[in-house]
Amino acid sequence: MEKDKQSGDAASAANSYINPWSRACVERDWDALLAMCNDDMVFMPPGTNAVSGGSMRQWLDSLPTVKAMSWSIARIRQDGDTACLHGPVKQTFTIEGRDEHFDGKYCDVMRRGSDGKWRFSLIIWNSNHA
Repeated sequence: MEKDKQSGDAASAANSYINPWSRACVERDWDALLAMCNDDMVFMPPGTNAVSGGSMRQWLDSLPTVKAMSWSIARIRQDGDTACLHGPVKQTFTIEGRDEHFDGKYCDVMRRGSDGKWRFSLIIWNSNHA
């Protein structure tokens, strides 16, 4: 992972979320996933509208089954209580009994709360393929 000089404690927090985030997606443990997010979290998935607020749980429940997920941090930059990170993401979904592979990238924003914990505030991802 390439870090800017200002990456600071956000890099440590972000790295600590890689395995729990992936596990929460595979296990469909939305409580665990949302515990890593701020209350004003926004998901910006590929090919559809942004999701936030009261519609988030319903949207998460509507996602296809995630069989496997991996992501890593290529770069992170922290500026005060905000950090931006990006990198590759790969997922395998089960859709109508078939495995579908997703090869993409993400750009996320994390914010440190008044409790000192870093949480995701914005997650944007898209495919590397048309």
